[in-house]
Amino acid sequence: MEVAVLYHDDFKKHSPYPYDHPENPARLDMALESLNASRLINSGNIALEEPPKGDLSIYTKVHSPSYLRYVLRTAESGLEWLDGDTYVSIGTVSALERLAGASIAAVKMVGRGIAPFILGRPPGHHAGIKGRALGAPTGGFCIVNTAALVARDLSRLGRVVVLDFDVHHGNGTQEIFYDDPSVFHVDLHQDPTTIYPGTGFPEDTGRGRADGTKINIIVPPHSGSDIYMHAANLMRSIIDVVRPDYIVVSAGFDAYTHDNHFSSINATSHFYHEVGRIVREASISGVAAVLEGGYGVGLEKGLPAFVAGLAGLDNPIQDKFLESGITQWEKYLSGLKRLARALKESRTSISDVVLMAIEDKNLLA
Repeated sequence: MEVAVLYHDDFKKHSPYPYDHPENPARLDMALESLNASRLINSGNIALEEPPKGDLSIYTKVHSPSYLRYVLRTAESGLEWLDGDTYVSIGTVSALERLAGASIAAVKMVGRGIAPFILGRPPGHHAGIKGRALGAPTGGFCIVNTAALVARDLSRLGRVVVLDFDVHHGNGTQEIFYDDPSVFHVDLHQDPTTIYPGTGFPEDTGRGRADGTKINIIVPPHSGSDIYMHAANLMRSIIDVVRPDYIVVSAGFDAYTHDNHFSSINATSHFYHEVGRIVREASISGVAAVLEGGYGVGLEKGLPAFVAGLAGLDNPIQDKFLESGITQWEKYLSGLKRLARALKESRTSISDVVLMAIEDKNLLA
């Protein structure tokens, strides 16, 4: 599978200057440097391509028109804050237009058998229908939900799984698709009682005909490589049961150990490479990925590991496999038991897959 990394300098125009902010243009410099240092760009079947600009009205497929008008009107004034975490600037519109174009290009690439990775910003998985989602206190740096937009377009062609492994729950994505049975949302994130946005519990499985299509896998603080590898194998088993036509990845790298001060997870490159490999090898019609979080070492090591796995290459990152403690395993398995009970009530066979994972914590290892 050929991988196309979609990048344009317009993505860097969304800027908090002159203020410091973790979600800043330097993230993309770091990401590109990591891909080049790992000799992934323009080697083998990985190419760097520029996406076109697009019409921002396409985001009304996942957001309310009034919310989009509010964002664009606010951005015209220069640096302004939508909330305590989320800013817009004079360059935000250019960045969003390029994201819109990238989403259109990504869907077309999927149809040609290419796996696009939108290496853009701002991130989007916290952005719901009207911005802040599911009662979260802020938008969490997110303005428009590009992964949800790509998933919406692909869902018109077949069944979609959105796979989100950002350390934070993709509350915006869950809200957008909570009633939609054509989109499965499988979200791996730190226990929501311990981290923003405080959403994404195992009991949240969807509503109406979509009940059983929203799957939240929670991990406790200080979970290591072993728990994350187990979760990766569980996600593979879920994909095997759902048998989607397409997978859209919300690719956040902030669960990488010591990536940031927001979280306390110890995932390593082993997990990210494995997820890339799992997605590549799934029996599906196509895959697309969108950058979400990742603010430091996660971009330096987790990102190239994932892209290499997606391209069918060996992991270019050599880092230590970090083990979890007994307490972490007990809390993680407890969360899986809650998930299995909730899915059983939804009358979905995915509950059996989760039960198997509980019975054998080395599932498919």
